Amino acid sequence: MGHRALVAYRRDADSPDSQAGSDLAAEDARYDLHRSQWGGAGFALLDHVSAETPYAADTQFAVDPDPVATDCSLADAASDHLDYLHHEAFYRVSRDYEVTAYHVLWFGLEADADAVDRSETVGHGGLIEAHPDDSDYLRGWFRGAKEVVGGMVDRDALAPDAAVDALADRVETWADDREVVVPG
Repeated sequence: MGHRALVAYRRDADSPDSQAGSDLAAEDARYDLHRSQWGGAGFALLDHVSAETPYAADTQFAVDPDPVATDCSLADAASDHLDYLHHEAFYRVSRDYEVTAYHVLWFGLEADADAVDRSETVGHGGLIEAHPDDSDYLRGWFRGAKEVVGGMVDRDALAPDAAVDALADRVETWADDREVVVPG
């Protein structure tokens, strides 16, 4: 099954006046998206992607050099290309190969609420900047948050759409000073 990751590499063809290291969060930044079958394992690509090894070649975490999509914004990647159920990690790579890792959190409630039959997987979740030392805690916290929200849906205290908004709010609150990306 693997530890799938989606990797967004900053494009070289962006505006010439932006600086390589300081433009990671620029709203107009464009990315090429690549897949890694094992890159989500322990956020391994943080240690394996560099200017010398941009695709972590010759490692078990190798990134496919053929893009699955090109010229995407970060918002496009999060809403149209990231499968929140099947991708374990998301990475953003700057032009100078500074790598930022994100937890992929699926907002699907079908396992947590009897009232929800099916949840979308693409574009239906959130990204939270990863600190690998607290990954287990975050996963457990999010699992608990989904159980509580799912229970509220089953008790008609929250509509399924409102439940997704509640999860997004909880993630943003928990994140504190970490970057969070939630598709609109």
